[in-house]
Amino acid sequence: MDVVMGDAEVERMQREAKAWPLEQLELLRKVLQNVVENPKEPKFRKLKTGNARIAALLALPAARSGLEALGWQATEEALELPERAELAPFAAVLEATKPQPLGELVPLTVLRGALKSKLELPCNLPFSGLAAALEQSDALGRIPRARQRLLVGVPPKPLSELWPNYQAMTIEELNLKAFKLEDTWEEMVADLRALRASFGALLGVLSCKRTLQDNYGFLLDSAKALLQAKAKQMDATELQNARKCFAVLWPPGAAETRQARLEHCAACTPLSAPQKAEDGSVIQFPLRVERAELFDSAISQIASASAEELRRPLQVTFANEAAEDAGGPRREFFNDFGRACAEQTEVWQLTAAGSLLPAECASSLRGCGRVCGLALCQAENAAQEQRVRENATLQELLAAVTEGEEGAAVVQQKLLLGAPLARPFLRCVQADAPETLEDLQAELNAEQHESAPDFRGAKAFLSTSLRDMGLEGQLTFSRQVGGRTVDLTPGGRDIVVTEETKLSWLRAVLKSELVDSLQEAAESFRLGVLETCGAAYLALLSAAELQEEWSGLALIKDEDLKLWRERAAINPARKAQADWFFEILAEEPSNGRPKVLKFTTGSDRWPSDPKTFAFYVEPMDGGDEVLPRAMTCGNMLQLPNYSSKEQLRSQLAKACELGLSMQLV
Repeated sequence: MDVVMGDAEVERMQREAKAWPLEQLELLRKVLQNVVENPKEPKFRKLKTGNARIAALLALPAARSGLEALGWQATEEALELPERAELAPFAAVLEATKPQPLGELVPLTVLRGALKSKLELPCNLPFSGLAAALEQSDALGRIPRARQRLLVGVPPKPLSELWPNYQAMTIEELNLKAFKLEDTWEEMVADLRALRASFGALLGVLSCKRTLQDNYGFLLDSAKALLQAKAKQMDATELQNARKCFAVLWPPGAAETRQARLEHCAACTPLSAPQKAEDGSVIQFPLRVERAELFDSAISQIASASAEELRRPLQVTFANEAAEDAGGPRREFFNDFGRACAEQTEVWQLTAAGSLLPAECASSLRGCGRVCGLALCQAENAAQEQRVRENATLQELLAAVTEGEEGAAVVQQKLLLGAPLARPFLRCVQADAPETLEDLQAELNAEQHESAPDFRGAKAFLSTSLRDMGLEGQLTFSRQVGGRTVDLTPGGRDIVVTEETKLSWLRAVLKSELVDSLQEAAESFRLGVLETCGAAYLALLSAAELQEEWSGLALIKDEDLKLWRERAAINPARKAQADWFFEILAEEPSNGRPKVLKFTTGSDRWPSDPKTFAFYVEPMDGGDEVLPRAMTCGNMLQLPNYSSKEQLRSQLAKACELGLSMQLV
């Protein structure tokens, strides 16, 4: 039982390898052969993942997981094989993948359009060999193998329909004598232009390097248009394929394209067509929440609303409070909702890093997804009527909201949740669950407190023996969930982890904890997001970027405070007091500044991209005995004529503690 899990991955690699391009199979064999023939040579035990050929090999189905099952361990830049690794399985893989002597030649008739061509190939040639022969045929147009589609029979049907496992079969096993050859690129161009293509089909085309290189601009523009057309309705499989396509064309996480990707997210985010009431006002989606029951009161209304209602301009009011929503109450609602989630222990739990992770028996996740979707799609001042066309997108609304009354600048501060969503959960929501051991460890570490890291995420765990770590005989193929034992494999609680199965256990336990246990909650949450803002943010952003779009930053660092000061428009009558104000903030620790941000803007989260942030300092009547006031809708702080910095410090602390911004608009 110790090696069952590893054996399964090795056997899967052997099966899948039959469908790999011959040159990739030969590379795998060379890697293994070098180790077998030179077991003491360190250079053959290290595969640099930055090497183009190695990266292409590891990208093939079951290649990486198979190599890891053979003992290769992930580091930052390579896969490395420890000296203690058992080499007997290497010989078994080499034997199973050994090329067979060429068999008898068989004639093949190939039809491409009106063209008929002849080929003679060995009967035991695998399908990958046939694909290579077609790719090299001048008579057939040298169609890259990634674009080849073979049809057989009358009427012609794709080979994949008759033989789902055709890529792992030989010409003889397929009983091929004549077939029709098509170039999927020709069909794809027409489908892309008509916006009827799927991201799954586009992904197949992108695997062809020549096609990608020759048509990159067209492919990127087409993928963006396809996302805009499909953003409102996209299942998990199509979302996963969309992410894979954009990983090639417009990679999530790239800093230089982040703004462009965010702008396209806005272009893909649908808004309801403006509807007028009898009095001529725009029909809004009114959300009236109770402060004491903020989570339940919000979820009950948002979960029962239609998707069309949710896309109307949002108007937030707090029960028994007179403040009108021109931005501030809206920011405050989303900020407080994030913190309220942390108190709903039957729905959410907090990770060691303070992020929100669904509880085991989570409920209300679809409603929470809707709230988070609203945070992305409800632009600042969306509650006020904007003159844009019907069926406008969020991008067009943002473009329209460029100035307020009499040309005054309008604050475009984002709507940020008061607590971040855990990164492993976001990966599952994006249908981008981590798979490799390296990836799983990274997601585990992302949610650990820096002062108490989880031993399972440490690199040392990969290279240090269980005995040296004091874990020998202490681990089984199971994990504890809510006071009960969950087996990672049948009977896992009785299977002790050994040195040989340590990596298999680590992959299994992290996958169970960070992927399998979250999938149901992620599907429900994703549905809520799609109903409000569509799939673009899920497809175009990395999990880290999406986390920041939803919750911004918890700390206001010195460089952020400097920007805050630069963006402040200060009335000359309160220049001295404004200077004291920013000096006080500079003297505060970075984790003490958010409470002042909350008092003055309605949100204690600093935006990850603050270029639209604005701030105002204006005078108010009174002196040392008066507390400052805030107008959160306009990010405005009103200061009395304080006589000293210490008096300002004292009164500001009282105002933040009392939360007087609640009384103002």
